[in-house]
Amino acid sequence: MTKYLLMCIDGCSPDYLRRADTPTLDELMAGGLYREVKAMVPTVTNVNNVSIVTGVYPQTHGITSNYYRDRQTGQAVYMETAGFLLSETVFERCRNSGMSSAVLTVKDKLRTLLMRGASLSISAEKPPLWLIDRLGPPPDVYSLEVNHWLMAALGVLMEEKNTPDFIYLATTDYAMHKFRPEDEQSIWHLSRLDQLLGKALDNVNAETSIAVTADHGMNAKDHALDLAKVLARAHISAEAIPIIKDHYVEHHQNMGGAAYIYLENEHQITEATDVLLDVPGVEHVMTAEESAKQYHLHPSRIGDLLVLSDNHSVFGTLETHQAPVELRSHGSLHERTVPLIFYGNRSQADSMLENKDAVSSMMSSF
Repeated sequence: MTKYLLMCIDGCSPDYLRRADTPTLDELMAGGLYREVKAMVPTVTNVNNVSIVTGVYPQTHGITSNYYRDRQTGQAVYMETAGFLLSETVFERCRNSGMSSAVLTVKDKLRTLLMRGASLSISAEKPPLWLIDRLGPPPDVYSLEVNHWLMAALGVLMEEKNTPDFIYLATTDYAMHKFRPEDEQSIWHLSRLDQLLGKALDNVNAETSIAVTADHGMNAKDHALDLAKVLARAHISAEAIPIIKDHYVEHHQNMGGAAYIYLENEHQITEATDVLLDVPGVEHVMTAEESAKQYHLHPSRIGDLLVLSDNHSVFGTLETHQAPVELRSHGSLHERTVPLIFYGNRSQADSMLENKDAVSSMMSSF
């Protein structure tokens, strides 16, 4: 029976793969295909991971942000439980086809978001005792080595007699937030990840179908804007939610290249758009209707406006309306290009143009 392995290397823009020594991934590329494809917009973790495991756009699965403001109640919550999903996951598809499946993540918030239908779900942040007994305790979630621990966990599953039929593995992008593709730490991180992947694949059969992609890329940022304060200076009252916002703030400080604007007075949409477009660092401002149509977003789960930054800017909460920063982050259109490696049955693979298409190609065979 064919087995399936789908991997998301969080934050891995193509430059990271070009710089690192990755013989395992190189072999998969040589025997399969490699192309650079598009991620979902906004280019953040939750939006893209859900698209990767459902094969559909956010307009269908309903995840439009890491952090969500309910228009009906006004309540803002983190989008990190499966109850937010509006469409079938690959794990539910597996269950309905009589197949077993597993979800392996570093962050527990991603496990709880994606796990619906999975036979097994594991996070490095809150690992089961049996896996700690095999591998030892995982490194801190804010470390390079935690991704290596997760890959070793994949190796453990691959050694089992009853290896799940379908496995999804998602790393964390701490390394990419902290280091450039050419940095020694970054090269070591990916090279070691590749070594552990190669070791895990020693136990797979020839019929295994493998796909490796990313949820978004990563770029250096030097300019931050607080869009609520920008609008307040023009006497427009609004709430600005950075779409990257989650509980894991050490590496990105809740600053990213996309934000939803919720206006107190919806009649000020045109005025607010004009104000924002006049601010250096803002690249695009779109109404809810425009952004839902162009980027396939769920129309009831986005703000009155979607704002996207230029390549060097991020949006967040600041003491002033703007400030210099020094960090690496994502969320904008400039982090949309990601790698896609596909190894296995290519009957559907040649038409893949987006990171969500890998699982669709896999699901077509079961």
